[in-house]
Amino acid sequence: MTKMKEKDSKILIYASYTAATLGLLISLYLTLYHYIGIPLACSGSGLIDCASVLNSPYAYILGIPMAVFGIIFFAAFLVLLYINNKDSILIWNLIGIGTVVYLLDIEHIVGHICIWCTAVHVLVLALLILTIYGMMHKKK
Repeated sequence: MTKMKEKDSKILIYASYTAATLGLLISLYLTLYHYIGIPLACSGSGLIDCASVLNSPYAYILGIPMAVFGIIFFAAFLVLLYINNKDSILIWNLIGIGTVVYLLDIEHIVGHICIWCTAVHVLVLALLILTIYGMMHKKK
């Protein structure tokens, strides 16, 4: 395990804040689609069809759009990052990855891909990678 330079540590933190903020904004955008019907900037036919994914019965848990849970996930991640609770950040990341696996299965069942959802999935994966990298190279 190598020690991380302070500059590298700051870059890692900024990258994590950026990824979580982007995830929060995308989740907010998708939530607004559900509740006020703002237009989706996404293909409406073929394999990539956000509306088919977002309007499927699988896009809700207890009547709540999955995008709302995305807002909760990314907002909580930002709080954990701010208070620098590394163990909780790792656990929260693992919950996020588990959710991504579930959502990828849903896209497979629906037969369409939501490009916005895929962006969120990539951001969750990036946060996990950044977290693990930071833990492996933490200062001693």
